[in-house]
Amino acid sequence: MIATKIGKKSGVPDNYTRLGEYIAAAEEKGEKLHQFWIRNCNAGTNIEDLDLALLEIEVVRRQKPDIADKTYHLVVSFRSGDQDKLTKEDLMAIEEEYAKALGYGDHQRVAGTHINTDNFHMHIAFNKVHPETLKVITPHRDFKILAKISREMEKKYGLTIDPGMTDGKERDRNKLSPAARNYEAHTWQESFQRHVLKHREEVLEGLGKATNWQEAHELLAGYDISLKLRGNGMVLVSPDGQAMKASQLDRSCSKKRFEERFGVFEERQRKQRKKVEHQFKSNRRYKPRPLVRHRNIPALWRRYLNTRKIMNRQPSLAARSLRNWKMFLLMEAYQDPLVMVLIMAHREMLRTISITPTFGHTHSLQSGKHHTAQSLIYDLLRDNQP
Repeated sequence: MIATKIGKKSGVPDNYTRLGEYIAAAEEKGEKLHQFWIRNCNAGTNIEDLDLALLEIEVVRRQKPDIADKTYHLVVSFRSGDQDKLTKEDLMAIEEEYAKALGYGDHQRVAGTHINTDNFHMHIAFNKVHPETLKVITPHRDFKILAKISREMEKKYGLTIDPGMTDGKERDRNKLSPAARNYEAHTWQESFQRHVLKHREEVLEGLGKATNWQEAHELLAGYDISLKLRGNGMVLVSPDGQAMKASQLDRSCSKKRFEERFGVFEERQRKQRKKVEHQFKSNRRYKPRPLVRHRNIPALWRRYLNTRKIMNRQPSLAARSLRNWKMFLLMEAYQDPLVMVLIMAHREMLRTISITPTFGHTHSLQSGKHHTAQSLIYDLLRDNQP
């Protein structure tokens, strides 16, 4: 489960009554109300008490006319299958835990769960103004509070566990750098950094057993990773020159930590290189490969590699244009309808994995019906100009 605070939009008035009505009505397309309850209002606890409860809440809120943001809107999203594990009493207990942790245990609030085609989720609208003291509560660093309660509730009710903001260190380690995101957005090929992070656990396990620089170099070489000094720090480098900070793999991989273990940095000894090359599985090696997996891609990829070889032997304008897998797909799309499907799949993957392409214009699959294939390709080609 993932708990997210929905912040107040700039320039939009804080309208608690409208939010309460929205929660009760489940107005989004495909949604319907699942459960509903009201807390700490004299008007009552059920949906038929909503109108009077909203009036009661507004009376309290008007005691703080100078406060622009008096609503804390929380959305808790559950994974598929979790809905069947939770009764209304469970849902209310989960909502109460969030309220207590945020400091809203005694505050007025409206809560409801919605069912729609995407996911089962809960809305909670807290009145930040305490009904008796009139003190306005705004939680500090609430993202940590929300993640902590989410992990506790997942364990208590046997729900699917979602990494949250308390796992921020893990999330940061597995987050691609801007350079890696740009590489993938411009080539639609797996970046070196993604390759390294994909093997992160086994690499760290191997490095943990290393007793000197040469053992560390040997282990990393099996993944096509070179360890180099850069500036005052240390980087991991790919055969084609892509690089990432060693500390992004793990804090234990910083220059300082390594030198505490192995002494002053030593370059890899050349005589060991041939020996190492045959000791590791090929799937651990870094090589250019498409971001998207599809049963039709291997044949296209082989065609792309063969085309690159031919064009490299005969330098031309076309060869210079065929810089990467993305450009190959764009060039092929005019004569192969399947390629357009793959283009859309690559674009959707970039969006899904939260990699923001550095296109001049952003397109979405939802709006694809408004574009012809030719216009989409034209826009992508234009946006890919150096």
